[in-house]
Amino acid sequence: MDDATDQNPDHALPLPELVEARLADDRKLAEPVKALIREALEDSGNTKDSARTSTGPLYLGKVTVTGFRGVGSEARLKLRPQPGVTLVVGRNGSGKSSFAEAIETLFTGTNAHCSGGHPSHAVRWRNLHNGERTFVEAKLTVQCDPSPSTLTRAWTGDAFTDSRAVLKRPGRGTVPLEQAGWGQAMRTYRPFLSYVDLGNMINGKPTEMYDNVAAILGLEYLNAAVRRLADRKKELEAVQNAEKEKKQLLHAALEAVEHDDRALRALLAMDEKGGPDYAALDALITGSPTADEGRLREARLKADAQGPDLDRVGIAVDELRCAVADADELQGSAAADAHSRAELLQAALTHSDRHADDTACPVCGTQQVLDQEWARRAEAEIAALLQEAEAVRRAEADVRAGMRTLQDLIHLPREFPAVLTDPWEAWGACRGVTDPAELAERALRAALTLTDACEIVARSARDELAAMDERWREVVGLLAEWTKLRREADAVKLRKTEVNAAHTWVKKLTTEIRDLRLDAFAGHTQRIWEKLRQQSSVDLKHVGLHGTARATVRKLIMDVTVDDTEAPALSVMSQGELHSLALSLFLPRAAIADSPFGFVVIDDPVQSMDPAKVDGLAQVLDELGRDRQVVVFTHDTRLPHAFRSQGLPVTVLKVDRGVESQVKVECETDPVQEAIGDAMALAKTENCPEPALRNVLPSLCREALTKAIVEAAWIRRSRTGQSADGLQSAIDETERLIPLASFALFDDGRVHPDEEVKVRLRSLYGGESTLLIRQCQQGAHPGGFLPPDPVAFVRKVEDLAGRIRKPEVNA
Repeated sequence: MDDATDQNPDHALPLPELVEARLADDRKLAEPVKALIREALEDSGNTKDSARTSTGPLYLGKVTVTGFRGVGSEARLKLRPQPGVTLVVGRNGSGKSSFAEAIETLFTGTNAHCSGGHPSHAVRWRNLHNGERTFVEAKLTVQCDPSPSTLTRAWTGDAFTDSRAVLKRPGRGTVPLEQAGWGQAMRTYRPFLSYVDLGNMINGKPTEMYDNVAAILGLEYLNAAVRRLADRKKELEAVQNAEKEKKQLLHAALEAVEHDDRALRALLAMDEKGGPDYAALDALITGSPTADEGRLREARLKADAQGPDLDRVGIAVDELRCAVADADELQGSAAADAHSRAELLQAALTHSDRHADDTACPVCGTQQVLDQEWARRAEAEIAALLQEAEAVRRAEADVRAGMRTLQDLIHLPREFPAVLTDPWEAWGACRGVTDPAELAERALRAALTLTDACEIVARSARDELAAMDERWREVVGLLAEWTKLRREADAVKLRKTEVNAAHTWVKKLTTEIRDLRLDAFAGHTQRIWEKLRQQSSVDLKHVGLHGTARATVRKLIMDVTVDDTEAPALSVMSQGELHSLALSLFLPRAAIADSPFGFVVIDDPVQSMDPAKVDGLAQVLDELGRDRQVVVFTHDTRLPHAFRSQGLPVTVLKVDRGVESQVKVECETDPVQEAIGDAMALAKTENCPEPALRNVLPSLCREALTKAIVEAAWIRRSRTGQSADGLQSAIDETERLIPLASFALFDDGRVHPDEEVKVRLRSLYGGESTLLIRQCQQGAHPGGFLPPDPVAFVRKVEDLAGRIRKPEVNA
């Protein structure tokens, strides 16, 4: 990363720890909002899981492949699990790409070729010669672990997706790969780059190119939290929107209910100024009694209308009528006369008691007749007469009792429908009738009239209520749904405010960190491009992102100039330049410190590159290999040559494919030493035929000197900045060793006269050097050259080749 990024203390922390530190330091953010953010980040915990699973960088060790793609029987690729560059070379069809795809599939379960992502569609993934058992395994070294882990993927079905991978880690048992905690890191810091991926980096859709670079920034941890909070916002908004939509429907339904005060009360309860009146709404929904008003109240009053109890009224009227009849029968009888006389005497006796001094009769005026004797006789006569009039008294008492009983039944309810006012009042007026016979007649007539009226009114009202209830039932369910939704909407209102605050906070932090990392990424990309753009007139000025991760319109912006003239990158670059640009975009991902992967696997990156860019690629890979394990698969011999010619450390493994897909991987020997070794083996061969010693042995030694001279020439070129294309063309056109040595001995990159070259050779390597070169060249002629001591001759050539390869000797 660039210096500005390195100086930022935030970048010393892994992203989860950085976010938590920012969260803890924010004093303006409410605790419920912080809790929401932590919850959203916890759901994005794959990054944390990765950190927990891997306590240090993860490196590749021995890779074993069986029955996969071009590999038949078991083949092994032995990698050193440590930083450094390893080139896996081999001709097309040798099986090298099968190893690259096998490693990618081992970790991810897929690759562009086998899954159909390649333009030529999916290819056969089982080996033709040994497809019964498909198996990929890799030894993995995790820093701080006492011994290597083993990652294994085996196929159980006919489909490419029918595979299962397990990780066995020392001291932690065996778990499915999905539980290793690398899932999110694999998507964010994907350490694999195939040739197809290389093209997609810069030839994909704008959104895909954006996503490719956005993933490199390693912000998926935050982006996932942003998505979860956005989804939570949508859920809360959905509740509120559902309530609003339901309210509109409910309003229309309630307004359509005519002559029902419940609908009006519901509308009023819904739109209370301080919020819905839930008590009133609940009562309406459950049918609890409420203070009815208007038409509904009147209808219910009518429906409940009920007249007097006709049975009781009938009995009371009958009893009163009987009492009146009995009393009427006693009228004019001796009992009645006795009763009258008794009453008359009682009145006279009462008068005498009040006027004791007056003995005159108040009726006739006769003097001294109402004396005490008279009083005694009157009392005796009254007793006799009353006994004789008892039947009349009982009859009169029965009439009075019957009237009270009937009048007790005559009462008015506290309220009754207005339509029943007249019959109710007629019934009530019967209480004021004093004549028992009239009372009986009027009461019976009023009771019958009132009862009939109540029955008619109640029946009509019940029909009306039934119709109203039917209409009400059609809307009360909707009212219940809305009331429930409104309660939920009230409950989420505060929650939505908190979620909005959390979403805004995480988005702001994401943008801030994205910009910092994008600046660092762009700086790293430009530094890589500067090395890969060798002899290119295209200058990469700016790399940026337009839009956000969830935006519909989002794209990768690359500003370039061609000879200081601004131009769109993709339209002015050659294919080799585009591939170099794609590598410039990809390789910073492998250098991000957050990645738990200490390795990066690149397949076939050299295609379409000219020699100068291949040299630059070697430099880039060498720089990356100082901190990462870099494994590059290529069929192009220019890349190993670029490493050696620039004196860059590299391990080269050579892949060969034999009959029936038998693949072997060997460590490629030093090309100079390989030629010397072949020559020494021939020199030491007992009874070796003279033609072999005369022609073949010098030719092998000439090959060793040629390779040493070419290597020294390339080292000199990288130091002096000569044109790579020019040097390669000059080497291709030069056949003899003496002119070829010009490129290793002089800085001007041209062929010098033979004598000038010989002088330079003698001054640097002694007088015998030119003789050895001439003797080696003679091997190509019919007469050849027969060394007197073949072994000594080879050793002298080996010494000369070694001295030529040392840059300091040729300086």
